Amino acid sequence: MYTRLTVIAVFLLFTLMMVPAYASVTSMSLEKNFYTTNESFKFIGTQDGKDIVFIIIRNVGGNFEGMLSDPRQIQGEFDAIPRPVSDYFKNNGIYNATAFTDDEKEEDGFTIKLEFDGYKLFEVPDAVLQLNVITDKTVEVDKTITFTVSITDSSIENAVFSLQNNSTGATIDPSSGQFVWTPSKSYGNTQDQKYYFDIIVTHGAQEDKKNFIITVMQAYVEPEEPEPTPEPEPEELEIPAPFVDESKDPQGYVDRYNSEASYKKWFDDTYPEYDSIYEAVGLEEPKIKEKKFGICGPGTKLVDDICTIIQKPIVKPWWQFW
Repeated sequence: MYTRLTVIAVFLLFTLMMVPAYASVTSMSLEKNFYTTNESFKFIGTQDGKDIVFIIIRNVGGNFEGMLSDPRQIQGEFDAIPRPVSDYFKNNGIYNATAFTDDEKEEDGFTIKLEFDGYKLFEVPDAVLQLNVITDKTVEVDKTITFTVSITDSSIENAVFSLQNNSTGATIDPSSGQFVWTPSKSYGNTQDQKYYFDIIVTHGAQEDKKNFIITVMQAYVEPEEPEPTPEPEPEELEIPAPFVDESKDPQGYVDRYNSEASYKKWFDDTYPEYDSIYEAVGLEEPKIKEKKFGICGPGTKLVDDICTIIQKPIVKPWWQFW
């Protein structure tokens, strides 16, 4: 009895080992991030066997739009024959693409969502790509500021970071998101200076952008211009000068100035603010008339500095005396 049960058990185990399990699709995606209407799209993916893979596309209402396949039966993978986007996607909206092997039913297959916007076909991601908030920063001239930006969903791999409209010399590592900037003196000013940055992250057809401000702190103090020293107002000359006795004839001071060298020196040294002895004593300085020099023409001579015509007496001929 026990021998018969043992034989039956061994036979059942052998039967299970000989009958292969059904293969199934384990992953699928578009080969490119997106396709335009004038391109042919292509699905790639993996399976746990080497069966023929079929892909059925239905619109959001469940209506059949078309089918693709990979008949090559390659172990562990599949690569559907490309088809024109315009043949399968005519209306904007969301579509379901379900891949399954010839051993499976459609409802047991692997499904991804696609979106067509009238121009591009792309895969609707399971996770939304979004940058974490980037706070504003401050830095001093010639000092390095560095920080790493990140995305909200860490399960998204191979996101690419970049800077938009960057003219400051700042850099960002496209893989890690590490931002580095060392503002030179040319970015400093006499007051705090603000600079605006835009960081973009992309993954497939998804993109997100965040902007932030880096303030370069005051680099130097503008020198204050000294207030101009006011010019002293000239003191009004006292006329006559303090040494003049107004009861005396002022001409006497002039005569003494012109005749006594020691008096002249005393006046010139003591009262340089006066243009002359005449101004000091309150007399008008006589104008010296310079004598004119020159040669008068024939028949003229210099009279009172003016060339004057000489009137010559008319001499009668000798015969007129008779």
